[in-house]
Amino acid sequence: MKRFFYVVFVLLLTAAVPLVGFFALKTPKADAADTAKGLAALARFDSVDVAKVDSKLKAIEQKRLEALEKENRRLRLDEMMKLIDAGKLSYRKVLKNVYIAGDSLMEGLEAYDILNSNHIFAQVSASLSHLEENFDKIVSIRPPVLILHYGLNMIAEDEAHLNTFIQKYTSIIERLQKKLPDTRIVISLLFPVDRSAAKAPRFGAIKNYNKRLREMCETLGIEALDSAPAFQENGSFTTRYYGADGIHLSASFYRNVWLKHVIRSLEIGV
Repeated sequence: MKRFFYVVFVLLLTAAVPLVGFFALKTPKADAADTAKGLAALARFDSVDVAKVDSKLKAIEQKRLEALEKENRRLRLDEMMKLIDAGKLSYRKVLKNVYIAGDSLMEGLEAYDILNSNHIFAQVSASLSHLEENFDKIVSIRPPVLILHYGLNMIAEDEAHLNTFIQKYTSIIERLQKKLPDTRIVISLLFPVDRSAAKAPRFGAIKNYNKRLREMCETLGIEALDSAPAFQENGSFTTRYYGADGIHLSASFYRNVWLKHVIRSLEIGV
């Protein structure tokens, strides 16, 4: 009997040894695999360019801040428009640092008594010669913001005339930039004309003149003010602000449309 139990014990022991060996070998293999994965992950972290990641995070944060500031400016502009409409804020106050030079379309701001006359250098039928004549006076004032609107009285169909206009305009502005390095110079693109005036062949060149004026602004590093959106109502070109000649505009256009467009486009007063 004792011999029987001894045999059983030996058999059990013989079977147990491989199992113990199996588990003894299996566990270290699992640990090694996990360790290898961990080391690989650490290696990936070691290869990360921390400076580049930091730069990307800063860029994302900068965009977020810029978007927030843009929205804040929009809200401030909306509030300003409400105050203007309510008669609690005048254009004279909002545009106290803005000076304007140009032709009869700018002269309307003075004629309708919308802005201070000493902020307006404008004349009926004015060309770039008018800007030359007032050059020293404008420089002496050292305006923080200077808006220029010239060209409608000089417009012609031929390309040579346009080239001469752009060359002369560029030369004057370059001189202004040297004399007024701190002045924000803005070039107003030519206003559109009513369909009745547009029948005159020369006014068909407005689009081309404005294209060249934009290019000039880009070259000189100054701003171009496009007033075309101010003539849009419900997605269509409106003619209701024009006078009988299809060129000049009513007081309500300046008060209710254009000056608001200027303030919003240039973000003045915010």
